[in-house]
Amino acid sequence: MSDISIIIPHRGNALGLWATIHSCENDLQRSSLDYNYVIVSNGEELGPETSAILKSLGNSGRLLKHEHSDESLSPPKAREIGAQIADGALLFFFDNHCLVASQYFDRAILDFENRDIDILHATTQFYTGGETNYHYRLKLDYNFWAEYSTYPTMPHKPYQIAACGHGAFAVRKSVWNDIGGYGPSSLLRGYGGEEMIFNLKAGLLGKKTFLDPKLGHYHFNGFRGYLRHYTDEYYTNLMVSAHVIGGEKWLYKVYESFSTGGKHLRMKSERSMYDLMVDAYERSKEYAQDVASRASESLDEMLLRYRISDVAM
Repeated sequence: MSDISIIIPHRGNALGLWATIHSCENDLQRSSLDYNYVIVSNGEELGPETSAILKSLGNSGRLLKHEHSDESLSPPKAREIGAQIADGALLFFFDNHCLVASQYFDRAILDFENRDIDILHATTQFYTGGETNYHYRLKLDYNFWAEYSTYPTMPHKPYQIAACGHGAFAVRKSVWNDIGGYGPSSLLRGYGGEEMIFNLKAGLLGKKTFLDPKLGHYHFNGFRGYLRHYTDEYYTNLMVSAHVIGGEKWLYKVYESFSTGGKHLRMKSERSMYDLMVDAYERSKEYAQDVASRASESLDEMLLRYRISDVAM
């Protein structure tokens, strides 16, 4: 078993993959860590640039495995594939358009060694000189989604949070296996929902998620080749997440918000929001029951605990 495995889903421009690997290598070049990479490419044939990057990484001895799928995979599905292959005690996930800040890995390792941390998130900067984004402020009643806080709860040391973004995060592999990652592969389709599923489920199952305000990554959020918030899958995924984490009560809360709020972006669809809610319920019914049977508290209890302690809300 290696110390860490770095898992990178890849689709699109080879430059993003090269930059992500290069930033990791630059930070790890003086490290004594035993580390490797798992690259999960998907969605198109590999071009010569991507093939050259993978060949170079293989020649370095650092590539544990490259897995390819002709099917376009959602980020959580690609991460699930990578996590199954990875042999690191710690799993570090990066999107293929992320750069790690200086001393990223050394600081993360110290956090895991010195604190009772199961999942660790980094801060995010989208543009040089722009604001730093910290933990998520939840707005579950509205759409079971969240937005970044630009103010840390604690400015100098890691603090416990409910959830955060997934451009860059790390988790103990034992914890990943214990909570079952994102859940069954059929649970989420397309864009959205995985962050609430993963972090809030971890909380319900007694795991601790932290953000280190001094641990940073740079995240390029340029053009995406998919519709993101404008698809039926997006709304269904968020209702699936609400159902799995909060049960039927929260599924109906989010459905009502989507149906009556009039503030949600959506492309024209022949399907009603009610139809999507029914699909979400049927898709997640068994898994919601499984999570509830293993949870040490309810979502309402967990949210009350976070609000009292003034963490991440």
